[in-house]
Amino acid sequence: MVHYMIICRSLTYAQRTARAMENAGITAIVMRSPTEISGSDCSYCVKISEKNLAPALMVMKRAGLDPGRIYLKRSDGSSDEVIT
Repeated sequence: MVHYMIICRSLTYAQRTARAMENAGITAIVMRSPTEISGSDCSYCVKISEKNLAPALMVMKRAGLDPGRIYLKRSDGSSDEVIT
């Protein structure tokens, strides 16, 4: 399954981001960022489905949240940074 991961600067920021999305009806999961993406073990991200990227970015903008880096994670395990 293809999904997007929005890298957040802290666990609290990831939780606020996910809460804003959930309030808008977008399913969002807070999780540790994969090491191959974040470069460290202490980063968190918000995982959303492929179809929800545009609405999620709109929700974040309205809530005053900066999306930071966004990665597309494919079902084969590969990932690429998305330029927004």
